[in-house]
Amino acid sequence: MRYLYNATPGPNELVYNNMIEMFEEQNAGVTVERIRVPGEIEIVQQMLASLAANDPPELFLNRQRTATPFISRDALTDLVPLATEDAVDLEDFWPSAIETYGREEALYGLPFGASSNAFYFNIEKYNEAGVTLPTDLGEGVPWNWDTLHEQVLQLTSGDGPGKTFGLDAIFELDHVDMWVWQNGGELWDLETGTCTLNQPEAVGAMQWLVDLVLEHGAMATPEQVSSSGDLFAAGRVGIKAGGRYVLQQTLESEFVANEMIGMIVAPEGPVTNTTRGDDLAHSIPLNSQRPDLGWEFAKLWTSDEGQQQVITTRRSYTSRRSFAGGQFMTENLLPWEDQATYIEGLERTGVYRAPDRANEVEAIFDREMSLAFIGEKTVQEAADAMTRDIEVVLNTPL
Repeated sequence: MRYLYNATPGPNELVYNNMIEMFEEQNAGVTVERIRVPGEIEIVQQMLASLAANDPPELFLNRQRTATPFISRDALTDLVPLATEDAVDLEDFWPSAIETYGREEALYGLPFGASSNAFYFNIEKYNEAGVTLPTDLGEGVPWNWDTLHEQVLQLTSGDGPGKTFGLDAIFELDHVDMWVWQNGGELWDLETGTCTLNQPEAVGAMQWLVDLVLEHGAMATPEQVSSSGDLFAAGRVGIKAGGRYVLQQTLESEFVANEMIGMIVAPEGPVTNTTRGDDLAHSIPLNSQRPDLGWEFAKLWTSDEGQQQVITTRRSYTSRRSFAGGQFMTENLLPWEDQATYIEGLERTGVYRAPDRANEVEAIFDREMSLAFIGEKTVQEAADAMTRDIEVVLNTPL
């Protein structure tokens, strides 16, 4: 069977190699042909080409940013009948995953991982700045935007190459989305092809982030991140939003090795407490030659054995509620990782329903947001420009 996924060689690919070896061992005579591509753009390109040739792989790695083009084309197998036949409990998966890959009563992806949003903080930096840890705020002190803002300013110190930023950079669309949602806004309406990023709620959220850069110097710009690398792993950031995928970059840091790291769920916004996430799933294209093998491989990823691999390779979090509450999770998370924080974040996770041309939309957003971060445009000017150009893309077929 053919399996299409994106990964870079090394630790990033370990979980895929381990799962392929496990599947081949459990299915004598079956060989998995690896079709590895570097990124999500190539996943979409490869899938579109294979569908056009009527020769798709048996299974492919799907995610929020790649799912829509294939669901909208009716190119994927509805997994609900298969799950029903094999007694796969779909209610065991996080709500955001089912909403991401579901349409009406159908489900087009079997979730295997979740990048639960959390905020990781450097305890050393908090102690040096004399700032109360987010987990120690005490009764009556809310963990919200205002508290985060106050802490971020207090954590910022120094200048030049040794400067400490209070908050790690937040500038990508599928991270800014959480701030927009929490401020009562939305990104777009795919049904009508309209973009709402220039509305007051979205503009207000983006302004909050831009002010941290331009007014306070408390958050790095995209250019600073690009030139300096992972500032949190380097010990130059007080608190960072992310998921378990950040662990690869941070585990060798001295403050992490000394267990001077903590985590807390995302702060509450002015309107909602929605968090961001990135549910991962496997999808079976219609007209694949051996959909039965694709289904068996997808199920293996969601089994206890498969979920153990997902957790131990530290790339993601379990896709299943029941597994999250099991003994394996208790024993295999890092000492400072907080199970309750991950679970709360996943129960609060919103859905980034990406458009067909997600990469083009994200490129437009990046362009305009970067101009706002360096002060070449006001946030409203950048939002108006991105909204105009994104609406064109939303209404252009892929």
